[in-house]
Amino acid sequence: MRFLTSLLPVALASLVGATLPDFAAAQSAVAPPDPAPSVEVETAALPAFEPTREEATLEAYVDGVVEAHRRQHDTPGVVVGVVQDGRVLFAKGYGYADAQARKPARGEDTLFRIGSVSKTFTWTAVMMLVDRGLIDLDADVNAYLEDVEIPEAFDAPVTMNDLMAHRAGFEDTLAVFTHTDESDIVFAEALSRDMPKRVYPPGARTSYSNWGSALAAKIVEDASGVPYETFLQEEILIPLGMASTTLRGPSIMPADLRARLASGHKVEAQRGLAENAMQIGPYAPAGAMASTAADMARWMRFHMSGGALDGVRLMSPDTHALMLSRAFEGRAAGADLAHGFMSRIYRERMVYGHGGAVAAFYTDMAMMPEAGVGVFVSQNATNDRTLVGELSDLVFDFVIGDEAEKALSIDAAPEQLAAYAGSYLNNRRSFTRFEKVFSLGDIASVTVDPDGFLLLAMAGETQSLTPLGDDVFEDAHGGRVVFGRDASGAVSHFSGAAGVHSYERTGPLLRPDTFFIAFGLAAFFSLSTWTGAWRRQGRSIAAQRAGSRLSVFAFAAAGAFVLFAAALVWVQAEFASFSVSQFVDYPFASIGGLQAAGYAVFAFAGLSVFSLAPAWLSSGWSIWRKLHHTLFALSLAFLAVLLVVWNIVFAAPV
Repeated sequence: MRFLTSLLPVALASLVGATLPDFAAAQSAVAPPDPAPSVEVETAALPAFEPTREEATLEAYVDGVVEAHRRQHDTPGVVVGVVQDGRVLFAKGYGYADAQARKPARGEDTLFRIGSVSKTFTWTAVMMLVDRGLIDLDADVNAYLEDVEIPEAFDAPVTMNDLMAHRAGFEDTLAVFTHTDESDIVFAEALSRDMPKRVYPPGARTSYSNWGSALAAKIVEDASGVPYETFLQEEILIPLGMASTTLRGPSIMPADLRARLASGHKVEAQRGLAENAMQIGPYAPAGAMASTAADMARWMRFHMSGGALDGVRLMSPDTHALMLSRAFEGRAAGADLAHGFMSRIYRERMVYGHGGAVAAFYTDMAMMPEAGVGVFVSQNATNDRTLVGELSDLVFDFVIGDEAEKALSIDAAPEQLAAYAGSYLNNRRSFTRFEKVFSLGDIASVTVDPDGFLLLAMAGETQSLTPLGDDVFEDAHGGRVVFGRDASGAVSHFSGAAGVHSYERTGPLLRPDTFFIAFGLAAFFSLSTWTGAWRRQGRSIAAQRAGSRLSVFAFAAAGAFVLFAAALVWVQAEFASFSVSQFVDYPFASIGGLQAAGYAVFAFAGLSVFSLAPAWLSSGWSIWRKLHHTLFALSLAFLAVLLVVWNIVFAAPV
């Protein structure tokens, strides 16, 4: 059963950098009748300059970090771009773009899939239209949408500010992963068909949404009057000289770019083996882009120069400054979103960027304007995320050196910290569909260390959190966790160090251990029911007719549970070699089997409760057998309640 705790964290993190995820076509159709033209531009050479001693040392330092990581984790290929003070220090590749063909990765011309870093282009397009007066960040998005309508809820409209902060209040949905790049479904149709339910008032909680990000791209289309891919190509990529960047997935990518695209790999037995590409059809703006380290270095220079690059300005300095500000208050000392860009405080300096994850690629982009430094890193395997998770901060530390500051902690007694202890469930989950059960693996546990720390256990790791005051805590690597409180002042949730996820404090029914206890109890009483039936074979045991019938019923109820357990094993087997690229076939047959078995358990649970009266009054059983039957019925009823709570029954898969 524990496999449920690790089924889909990667899938839900796809397209995030957060992870899931992490997690498409970019206009009214994947292959529009009049696609944006492919521009024939030679790959531009990096500007020549003589690096300073410190800059050369930084490059050598990055070389060592990357190669050490590749050796430790057998990562096939990595590309890195570093910019400082408006210049590209270097954009280079390490290892292989294709491990089997021994094709080297090159920073200037090898494309890596950047996942959710694609969203920074969507948000930039939005701000360009804000600059032109075509979008109001505080207006109801329905005012711009032509073929999609967001239903009313909570007496509050969804605004672009809500979408850009991932606070629109939508539940998560796996539907964005179920489209192929060759699909001919139009953008508006996909958005309407896959629309997730609004489960929180706008602004109330941060919950990363690929669907919401794609909706923003549709608003760019409708507000500008051109397909999103056309806007991206003609208004951003061509003006900025990013000729090696594309929105299209591998199967529909222009041939010249496809020839330079790195292969994704899965690492097995220290070897990089080919991995299938993830497809997200019409949701391309949320995470389908591919680019080079050199192009992404230009993208960082553009954003670190206030919205201009090499004499080309795409938005006014004031609008760009607005983009790098936060629309919501409450987490000033922690991580949040600055109009689509992840923003966090590191060494008392603000960092902006985004992470990305698609099948077989991890990517991170981080910029620290105060230090004048930006770092882009991407790798073509997802067996380990350490490098993309830590390289930027290592570079920042190298550049800042002795100027690096660390926030001062405060002393907190264990009794003060006790208010934060509890179980928390990621708000990036399905609330109304079967996929809610996958969030069994996205629970966080907070406990108190007697030495004045909080211990945060999540995703298989435990972190020590030092109190900084005002519900803010910092981990050993500078990541900050901020707790929130409800109207009564009680701790109700916390926001993670990435700024794109919030975790809600849960009661007993939404704790994974409760589900596993219920499953274990039902398993024990089912097996003991069958064992008892086997022991009674051939023995003359006094029982009335009702008792005989109840014996057969109990045997069948135990069988229903065994079928449910077998369906879980089937799901586990189907997910044993799971890849996010396989979501185009979701929902899988095993999920249908699990739901059918769940309904059988639910039905037998209800009948078992009704069977208690005849079991006690007219079965002729011994007191011990009556007690066993009662406990069996109650265990099935307990499990049935949790099957409803976790949407295994009475909920659609997508």
